[in-house]
Formats: sequence, structure tokens, C-alpha cells
Amino acid sequence: MKQPINRLLILFVCLFSSSQAEQFRMEDKVIKAKISYQNLNRISVKGDKIDSILGIDSAFHAEKNDKTGEAFIRPTEDNGYTSISLSVTTMSGKTQDLLLEVVDGDANSIELVSDTSAVSPDSLFGGIGAEANTNDYEEAISCVMKKFINLPTSQQGLEFTGVTDRFHSHLKATFESGYYMDGFLCLRFRVTTDKEGVFRLDERMFSKEGDVALSLSDLALGKNRKATLYVLRKS
Repeated sequence: MKQPINRLLILFVCLFSSSQAEQFRMEDKVIKAKISYQNLNRISVKGDKIDSILGIDSAFHAEKNDKTGEAFIRPTEDNGYTSISLSVTTMSGKTQDLLLEVVDGDANSIELVSDTSAVSPDSLFGGIGAEANTNDYEEAISCVMKKFINLPTSQQGLEFTGVTDRFHSHLKATFESGYYMDGFLCLRFRVTTDKEGVFRLDERMFSKEGDVALSLSDLALGKNRKATLYVLRKS
């Protein structure tokens, strides 16, 4: 019997839809801003889209949404509260240097204002073009995720190479099976812990570059329990 799925995390169309972005005009000098240590922080470019973020890999985790052109970053445990220097390059070729002070608190949203129009991205998957609106995008991904979750657990998945387990602190997501479905690579993981106690789960703990959506069967986990992590990736 399948466990109910509590929520779907679509990376990263709606995470910060209700937050007010702090705006900075792009210019030939370092922009100083603050980001949260505990949460994902959004960086976007008004009138353009982010192509890449460069910095010291060990200092932060970064995820980029190819659909919206936004990026989401979070400091690593190794970096702690040390300020982070990075460079953002847009699809139109502009570069902006940032110095980010790491503080406690809620996630921050940084919007860089550019007067250069963005290059239109390729379609994320067949059937939804680059001009599709956000609601269409979310609905399509939700439909694929529901189909994936409702697959019989006894159904044999495809054999994949290069798929690795995912880790967050003492939590381990062990790869179990994978499928190709409607233009996506669908991956199923078993989440466990060897520590005593009950721990809160969040899909963002296990997100990786290239993920489109994640969903967890449970939002809490104990030593003798397991949760299922469902991941959609662009195929």
C-alpha cells in the first residue's frame, strides 16, 4: 500500500513567489548583499536569465532553473558563516560579482536589474515550449510526478549507470529504481537514518543540479523507519 505524498517540490518555480526581492542594478563593481545560512536563497536577473554561477565549490550549493533563469544557493556546512564571493553570468553575456554575507534568518531573494533582454531558453521537455506559462509548467510536472508515484512498487525499473545515492548529514537516500516517463528520468530512492530520534525531512535536503521536481512520502523519519524520495530529472 502506497503512503500518501505530502507535497511536491518543483525546482524552483514557486518557492519564493510571495517574497519581496531586494533589487540591485548590475554594474562594474562588487554588489554586497545578505543570504540566509539555513535556507535556500534566490538570485534572479530582471530582463535576463542566469546562465552560470562561479565561485568556490566548497562554499555553497547552487541549483539553476533553466525554465525561469533563476538560481538558488545555500552556504555549505564547511563554509559556515564566512562571506561568499561569486560571479553571476547571464544568458546575454553580462557578469556581476557578488559578496554575500551569511546570516541567520529567513531566505533572501536578490534581484539583479539588467537592461539586456534574455535569450529564450530551449523547451524543458516535449509538449511545453519556452513560451509556456508557469501554471502550464507546474501542472505538467505535477501530472508526471503523480503517474510516477502511482507506479506499482513491484514494477521493475530500468537499469541505470551513474546514478548515485544522495546524502544530507546523517540521512541517506539509497537509489532503488528508475524509469523514463513523458520526457523525464524518474528516480526512486529509499531514505533512512542510523541515528536515534525523529528528524524532519525536506525535499531540498536531497536536491541536485538537473532535478526538476522532488516529492517525499513522509516529512519525518526515525531510525527504524524509511521514507520514499521521488525525483524527476530532465532526460
